[in-house]
Amino acid sequence: LYRRQAVGLLFRIGCEPMQTWVGQGQLDLCTQVCKADSWLINSAGLQGNSSKSPANAKRTSWRGVNLGGWLVLEKWMAPDLFSLVPSANDERSFLSSGGDEASDAVTKFRDTFITQEDFRWLRNEGGINAVRLPVGYWCLDEHAKGTPFLSTQRYVDAVFDWAEKYGIKVLLELHAHVGSQNGEHHSGECGQVAWLEPANQEKNLEVIRGCAQRWGCREALLGLGLGNEVGEKPQTWLDKVASMLDWSWTCSGEFTGSYWASVAKFYAKAAARVHQHMRPDAVLVLDTCWDMERWTLDALKDVPGNIWLDYHHYQCMENDPGIVSRHCEAVDFEKMLKEEPYPFPVIIGEFSLALQPSADGYGDGTEWPKQFFERQAGIAEKHASAWFFWNYKMARDGWPHWSYRECVERAWIEPHRFAELGQS
Repeated sequence: LYRRQAVGLLFRIGCEPMQTWVGQGQLDLCTQVCKADSWLINSAGLQGNSSKSPANAKRTSWRGVNLGGWLVLEKWMAPDLFSLVPSANDERSFLSSGGDEASDAVTKFRDTFITQEDFRWLRNEGGINAVRLPVGYWCLDEHAKGTPFLSTQRYVDAVFDWAEKYGIKVLLELHAHVGSQNGEHHSGECGQVAWLEPANQEKNLEVIRGCAQRWGCREALLGLGLGNEVGEKPQTWLDKVASMLDWSWTCSGEFTGSYWASVAKFYAKAAARVHQHMRPDAVLVLDTCWDMERWTLDALKDVPGNIWLDYHHYQCMENDPGIVSRHCEAVDFEKMLKEEPYPFPVIIGEFSLALQPSADGYGDGTEWPKQFFERQAGIAEKHASAWFFWNYKMARDGWPHWSYRECVERAWIEPHRFAELGQS
């Protein structure tokens, strides 16, 4: 199953004006303050993370939703929007082929899909205290220039304004890199994985630095995600030769010429560029790439700052549809989080209530979605520093299992019971 299915269209009406955050003078002043604070508080961490462990990592509890499919478009989440260019499967091809009509449609969609009213609902009725905001490398005006993409800078500015008004934290997460970090549609463009090629890598580092410079001092900032669902680049014979020439082994026995060593080096470079612009209490979030054993203390020893590992959990993607009652036990999920000693705090950056409709018991009443949520969220409450449901809402009717808002409206999710979930 390739993630999420449904039919129809669901748009929220009521556009809020998008305000620019601050003037350049205020931005420069904020940057200088952050430089001083970050250096005083985090300078010891600039030499690496070899001394860090879960024992001295501060744990917090953040309950959140993803604002996905908004600033990085996903066809399955907004099929009516993509119907303007039926052949397009990603944001790049949609905007490249759709011309002004597509650009106008995207602007209208972004103006109305998420507004200040949504933040009011999330805080007052949804019981949410954090949002994970996926953005593409085109999120800043200067990086959108010369590309088919439309800058989303004013929307991110507005998110921070709204979040600060309603007491919500923002995990700003780079969901789509120049050259694509996974070749999937949700990276902005399908195709090859070329994000670490020298020219692309430098652009990506500058995008991350630019995000930190603009939003790193915002009161609502929880952290900055450096990549989403990073995929491994298929090795060519030239890659293999290059790896052989870089024949060096780490103390853990890992081959440092590997692709994942290059990813770790990228994270280290990115962390070094952003630290002077970030709030001292902000975290850097590193994707586990579906493998919780990938990042060890040694592998990330050169990455400075406070680190969280981001794991995504979906039970609808298994080959066997399974039995709903067993899915609701989430045994493997709990075992993974409970039994393994991870070197850094873990967050659940994405999870949902979706199962394959062919799963045994799927159509039996409406109680299992509630049980499934409480089990997953309860495990996360006990063993993770934060959880973020995918997604806040959908731009289509159909499966409510991907829509936090609809789950709350159906009483599958009861926000007033969150405090109880981690105690059972």
